[in-house]
Amino acid sequence: MTTTMEHEQASETAVDAFAALEQRVIRAIELLNGEREQRASAERQVEDLRGQLEAQRAESEALRRELNDLHHERSTVRTRVERLMASLDAIETA
Repeated sequence: MTTTMEHEQASETAVDAFAALEQRVIRAIELLNGEREQRASAERQVEDLRGQLEAQRAESEALRRELNDLHHERSTVRTRVERLMASLDAIETA
């Protein structure tokens, strides 16, 4: 083999190795970009879920207050009805 042929073969091997490395780097970049997109999507989903959770908490608190108000109102109505019944009983016995 001549020196020129050895040099050309070494150059081709180096070019092939560089091309393979280049392909691996391109693939790694593609994977990294895909992972970044998935992470960004997951972060958006987390923010959406946090917003939904906060809305549910607010609604739950509003319903809890409404329920307490209704219990208080029921107690007031019950007391008034008991007084009216006592007044009716007093009228009937008189």
